[in-house]
Amino acid sequence: MKILVLFTKLTGYWMACMQHDATINNNSYLVFRKTPSPDAPFQLHSTENIALKNVDSLDSEALQQQVKTFNPDLIYVAGWTDKRYLQIAKSYKKSGIPVITGMDNQWLGNPKQHLASYLSPLFIRPYFSHIWVAGMPQYYYAKKLGFESTNILTGLYCADENLFKNTVQTSHNKQFVFIGRLVEHKGLKVLFKVLNELIQEELINFKVHFIGNGPLAEQIPKHNNIKHTSFVRPEALPKLLENAGTFILPSLYEAWGVVVHEAALAGMPIITTEETGAASEFVINNYNGHTYQANDAEALKKLLLKYAVFDETTYLKYSKHSKALAHKINLNDWSAKINSIIRE
Repeated sequence: MKILVLFTKLTGYWMACMQHDATINNNSYLVFRKTPSPDAPFQLHSTENIALKNVDSLDSEALQQQVKTFNPDLIYVAGWTDKRYLQIAKSYKKSGIPVITGMDNQWLGNPKQHLASYLSPLFIRPYFSHIWVAGMPQYYYAKKLGFESTNILTGLYCADENLFKNTVQTSHNKQFVFIGRLVEHKGLKVLFKVLNELIQEELINFKVHFIGNGPLAEQIPKHNNIKHTSFVRPEALPKLLENAGTFILPSLYEAWGVVVHEAALAGMPIITTEETGAASEFVINNYNGHTYQANDAEALKKLLLKYAVFDETTYLKYSKHSKALAHKINLNDWSAKINSIIRE
């Protein structure tokens, strides 16, 4: 099967999903994506069955000609904002080719989402036969947009499980690890506030490792137990997460958060907010981690102090449970779902 992918910013985990499918099903992919910055820390390249092309310089006519030459059996479109992509989607949907759109927005019930639901028959559904969402928080939004249950897929985002297959936790490192952009919506100001309080109270008897870069880097609290690494290449992350302690993601809002899946694959207990979409799949309270309400600094403080003093047995039990939950979304299922949509 020939699969056309119309993307914006292509990610490493999406590349891993396509590569897995191409390997086990011999499908071929043509991927159009925005040109990555030359300063990007890592680059993705074409493989034998996956051709990557930059779309920035192509007008609608040139793009349509390349798509026509490829003659796809199925089309995936990331979102519905690029007019060039929408023209292709509408044309091929009319001809009977399945056209999937992806969505990771949770249903929040705000005025903008209610308007999108109302206008969906005019501006969304005419272009797509199916919608592929990250999980249940997005499933409800897909229903509000008018997609039938049979035309809604889940499990859109899947971490590269091959990267973490050998990553394990064999002892309790009393450390909390954050991975991501150091920006405000990640809830870092709340975490910084809590850490500063613990420093003042002389209760920071654990380590914290921030991995990532961003405008809040200079605001990371200063303490001998707090470490900052500005960037880690994806292939180096699994080794770094061995015996790394507990993962923490204090986001004020996180549509999904593939990094939570990666932490689960690494066997790390997880602390994150109720507003983090991926928690719906990969975190169960008192089983492998905890969720709390974003902005609740007191709840976060209590969780840090609780997890820091876990005994070895409890920590390893939570680690084992994270590993088990991590496989709820996997590469085989991702491949099965994209192959389940065939032309009638």
